[in-house]
Amino acid sequence: MPPGRVRGRGKPSRLARSACAANGVRPGQTAPGPRHKRSFTSNIPGRPTSVSIIMGPGKLPRELAPGVTWIGNCIAVQHGPVWIHSNSALYVISGSKETLLYDTGHPKDWEVIEAQLDGLLAGGIAPVHHLFPSHVEPVHAGNLGRLMERFPDALVRGDVRDYHLVYPEFADRLVSAEVGDQIDLGGRTIEVMKAVFHDSLTTRWLYDPVGRTLFTSDGFAYLHYHGQHQCGRTAEEMPDLPVKELTGFYGEFAFYWTRFVDIEPHIAELERLLARCDIAVIAPGHGSPILDPAATFPKIVDGMRFARGASRAEIVSALVEHAPRNV
Repeated sequence: MPPGRVRGRGKPSRLARSACAANGVRPGQTAPGPRHKRSFTSNIPGRPTSVSIIMGPGKLPRELAPGVTWIGNCIAVQHGPVWIHSNSALYVISGSKETLLYDTGHPKDWEVIEAQLDGLLAGGIAPVHHLFPSHVEPVHAGNLGRLMERFPDALVRGDVRDYHLVYPEFADRLVSAEVGDQIDLGGRTIEVMKAVFHDSLTTRWLYDPVGRTLFTSDGFAYLHYHGQHQCGRTAEEMPDLPVKELTGFYGEFAFYWTRFVDIEPHIAELERLLARCDIAVIAPGHGSPILDPAATFPKIVDGMRFARGASRAEIVSALVEHAPRNV
């Protein structure tokens, strides 16, 4: 069967079932690029006083597992006296015949992302035939139109129910992928997973059994500090990073819904997923990749619980308290 084609369903919009997903939820190089910086001020009380958006070369691309490459950039946020960074990541998953991009990156990073992809393609990865935005949000899907133009043979996968309204000219390239479906890249089959933690009901996670990697979009989101050479590093390469507090920031400022629901069922479902699937790497959209889930997952859980019970002032105070002096 040709890579990327449907198996067992007979329809091009449905991909083969994954046993893991169907049961519920089952080092680096530099890319060149231009450098720009612009900022704006927020007038929302309690929000970061200014945001500096930085585009430029960093420590990416970086291979996390064979055939799994981390690309993208950071967003720098000033919160009082502290500068903190948020990753804006996308991931390149390559099989022997085809490549899939999970998420599209932030629109402000397009020139950087394009240069990173050009470098990977020049290095011999398989052609990009699948674009998988995790959900409809500019940080995750904002470069989709550019990518569809850049890769005219690529199909858009995922929950694509509304994309035809934005890209009517590409409507014939939108292919629905439901939880439990599979995408064959040639020697590597990617499984579509239920998003245990999501910012949108349309969010989909992915699992790569070959790379033993779970791609989690907004799940496992946490920050790192500006000026500490932490960009492009994994969680385990920053042992002193206060993951609990930096996860709590996201819970308070980005995923405020977590304050009004019982998050313990979400935590229990994540625990079951990690126990059921063979996961060595967790690749989030906004947190640094995790290469030792057993060591880092408890810190993420602590942060989720911290965000639910702490006030905004307490979370900001914790960020300032734990910040290194030269941030």
